[in-house]
Amino acid sequence: MVDSMTSSTVLSSPTALMGGSLYVNAIPPPDLNKNTSWFQYPGVWTSYILLLLLGWLLVLSILGCSAGTAWSIVNLSHFAITYWAFHWKKGTPFAEDQGMYNKLTWWEQMDNGRQLTRNRKFLMVVPVVLYLISCHTTDYRNPWLVLNTIAVSVMVIAKFPNMHKVRIFGINADYPT
Repeated sequence: MVDSMTSSTVLSSPTALMGGSLYVNAIPPPDLNKNTSWFQYPGVWTSYILLLLLGWLLVLSILGCSAGTAWSIVNLSHFAITYWAFHWKKGTPFAEDQGMYNKLTWWEQMDNGRQLTRNRKFLMVVPVVLYLISCHTTDYRNPWLVLNTIAVSVMVIAKFPNMHKVRIFGINADYPT
């Protein structure tokens, strides 16, 4: 005879009914930097792409411009926002790190500074794809071609592994006071 408590527990457990877990097992990333750890979780890449598409739809509908012009505006906006947030702004908004990341940009903090990780490759491919879409849809016309080329060049060069912790001409460098 089966114990009533055991059988009700087994039958009400989703794990027992399905033979596995019904939930995504999101393991915390090895780095405990709250500023960058959110990019490790599932769905972030999809959300990133969906935000870009939503931005394109908003620009297209609000400004009433052509699709190519809207893609160029999204590309240049993406460049300005991500360059500032990933490659210019230093430190973290959290006090728990005791100033450990004060001299590092978000890009330098990501993945504990390891180069050529999946996240870094994804963030390097996104500006290139935006560039190709925006240039193709504007039929490679000036001034969009020049502006998009400058934007993608700056973004890709800033993401090279050789540029890790490099400040060109001392721009955005930390000088002793």
